[in-house]
Amino acid sequence: MSGFSWFRGMVVCAIATLFCTYQFMLQGALSFMVPELMHSLSLNLTEVGFLSSGFLYVYILFQVPGGMAADCFCLRKLLVFSCLLMALAVYWFSIAETFTEALLARGLMGIATSPAIVICMTLVARWFPERWFSVMSGLVESSALIGGAMGPILIPILMHHSDWRGSMEDLAYFGIWLSVLVLLLVRDAPKEPANPETLQSAREYDWPSLIFNSGFWLCCLYGFGVFVVINSFAGLWCVPFLHERFPGESLRVREAVSLIYIGAAIGAPLLGLLSSLTGMTRGVMLCSCMMLILVTIYAFFSGCTLDGMCYCCFGIGFFAGGYMLVFGQVRKQVPESMQGVAMATANGFMLLGGPLVQPLIGFILGNQSEQGLETLSLEHYQMAFMVIVGCQLLALFCILRVRCTASYSS
Repeated sequence: MSGFSWFRGMVVCAIATLFCTYQFMLQGALSFMVPELMHSLSLNLTEVGFLSSGFLYVYILFQVPGGMAADCFCLRKLLVFSCLLMALAVYWFSIAETFTEALLARGLMGIATSPAIVICMTLVARWFPERWFSVMSGLVESSALIGGAMGPILIPILMHHSDWRGSMEDLAYFGIWLSVLVLLLVRDAPKEPANPETLQSAREYDWPSLIFNSGFWLCCLYGFGVFVVINSFAGLWCVPFLHERFPGESLRVREAVSLIYIGAAIGAPLLGLLSSLTGMTRGVMLCSCMMLILVTIYAFFSGCTLDGMCYCCFGIGFFAGGYMLVFGQVRKQVPESMQGVAMATANGFMLLGGPLVQPLIGFILGNQSEQGLETLSLEHYQMAFMVIVGCQLLALFCILRVRCTASYSS
């Protein structure tokens, strides 16, 4: 692979990955708008949970169809269409006047982003040799998580200059700008693809090998249990919890939320590297899950200082980065013809915590206090967050059940 092709591949994949960064930033944007949304749209806490997770409801439903669309259509055109559709959805959300309108707009965002991760992974496979795939795919995930880290910094700044509607409108314009950038600079493959077999469009799917594979579903549940702390805690309820825990520390609270995403962005590739060097993927997944449970419990229930909470948030993100190892385990559990669909399904499971756990926590909080966020105590949040700890214990059980010897070789 020539130096120019390597550089061109980096540019192509970096621009495509910007869409994933954009997705993660918008995915958790509502956590900084909870009081404003409740007042503007007349919402209760349960409805806020559903509104935040509405993005993910549709994303999960369209995950496999989106992955199949990435197999069938021009990647550049599909990515341009996704950027424009995302911009339209974000603008619609910015002018929504009712809960139903806002929920539909969030759902349209989920449709727009459904093929994003498959597009990025396919571009990596076409532009770089196979031996670079693990490293580059890890960097794609890390770049996406950086979007989550940017949200707590960028969105409050935008809201300071305008209200939540103006902030979302500005983010819609970014989607249009990104679509132009993709149209000009992204190409489906180099003239001489690094892995020509990735260009094959015909694929015979062996669905029974996926549906009846218990090891595959255990891996999916592990990903769900580990990632739930990111898309339900960091994605929505971390901000009000930390405001209650440390009143008057708005700036430091935003920094703490960012540290969860930064920790995951660092942990994902480093845990992947550790897995590659030791050849003990299941062992790394087990240890990271156990450490995640311990750090999460300490963050939720200890009386640590704000500095200590920041360290905990980074640790939560770092050990949650073990979710990246699910993709490698899934590939070992299914035949080659099903690896793409299996990874898309596993990716959907990881995000399942948003639509399930976000509103569930909101429901538990709402039942404990009917007067809104202002009357919630630290104990109310701790009781609701037991759901997250329960999901992590489920992940621990699943990885203990996964067989050391995979059903299929990769």
